[in-house]
Amino acid sequence: MVLAALVAGGELAGCAGITNPYQTRRAVTRTVVSSALSTPADVSDPAPERGGTVPPSARAGLSTLAAGARASNPEAALARYAQLYVNWSAATAAASQRRLAAISLGQARAQALQAATALARDPELTKSKVLNAGAVVGIADGQGAATGEWVIVTREQTSGQGDYAGLPPTLHVIYARVTATKHGFVVSQWQPQN
Repeated sequence: MVLAALVAGGELAGCAGITNPYQTRRAVTRTVVSSALSTPADVSDPAPERGGTVPPSARAGLSTLAAGARASNPEAALARYAQLYVNWSAATAAASQRRLAAISLGQARAQALQAATALARDPELTKSKVLNAGAVVGIADGQGAATGEWVIVTREQTSGQGDYAGLPPTLHVIYARVTATKHGFVVSQWQPQN
């Protein structure tokens, strides 16, 4: 709704001048597009990483694994990642995400690092004393065109105070991928669906 108002305002501002409406509209549109597409995640990213770019030094760090990060098979890598992903408290949420980053690569690592940063600054978690506990219900490898993609189902119970009090246990579905490394498997993509 805010985007519609900004665009409408930009179009009206573009129509106000008769001398060169295209130049005015173009300048307003640039401002509207850049502010409308700037998400909170983009704003909190370090300046060199905004707009989807990652400096070479940071990119190199995305491929370094912690000792013991690799698992002997894809299922073991996914099960360990999922257990850590679903079991956390307000006090441990950011640290849990940093542990996930240490045992993953690629998109999964980048997502965990971003979550760690966001959770470290989330006063609602602490105020509401949020606790999440869960278990893996199933892990299955995709078939046919989905070969190489994994589906993980977890059962989770989130509790706490305020909005988090009395929530029922729920099933969650996650799509994931693993990467085979020289010494084992690691999670490289993690996409919660609900």
